[in-house]
Amino acid sequence: MNEINTAVMGMSASVPAAISMQVSAHSTGVMHINSALNQQRDAMLGMSNYVMGIKKMGSGRLKLKGSISGRGRF
Repeated sequence: MNEINTAVMGMSASVPAAISMQVSAHSTGVMHINSALNQQRDAMLGMSNYVMGIKKMGSGRLKLKGSISGRGRF
């Protein structure tokens, strides 16, 4: 019976440490996922802002006609 008590007492200190390590690893994984998602969102937002800027800058200057006759660049 004494051997069992020794084993249980020895493991009781490592169980909370193991739980803490598991929670820490999960939190780190969640932070990495959130970081990747934020980077992806920022990249998509940057691309859409770029495209909208190009559209706004070109909307007054570029007048496309139905037929391209070779006059000018557009």
